[in-house]
Parts: sequence; C-alpha cells; structure tokens
Amino acid sequence: MGEVELSCRAYVKMYLHACLFPRCSINGLLLSSGSAGGAVCVTDCVPLLHSHLPLAPISQLALTQVGQVWGGSTS
Repeated sequence: MGEVELSCRAYVKMYLHACLFPRCSINGLLLSSGSAGGAVCVTDCVPLLHSHLPLAPISQLALTQVGQVWGGSTS
C-alpha cells in the first residue's frame, strides 16, 4: 500500500468536527487529488454523519450531494 499525505486543511476539519461531537462516531469523505509518485494526497474532507443510523441510504444521498458540489461522479 502506498503512502498517504494528509493536508492541514483536511486534518483540522476532521479534528474540529470530532471535537464538536466527542461521543459520536463520525463518518465522512476524504477528498484527494491525483496520486503523485504513488502517494495519495488527501486535500480536503467532508464530514457527513455522526449517528448510529443505518448508513447505506444516508451515505448514498450524501455522496450524491457532494458529487454535485465538487463536480465529480459518484457512480
């Protein structure tokens, strides 16, 4: 498995969101640019959920919304 580089922006967003909801599990997306020399650069993150609900339907909705905002494909 290759190396993963985490940007300061992504790390801070994950950390601050976890601080807001310390007793909940947090689910989200890590957004990355193309791999450079085998390393994946995580440039941003999108916190999605912090609950214990069944994740499949909610995650699909969240992926669709993030895909529309970021202009990517969610298929």
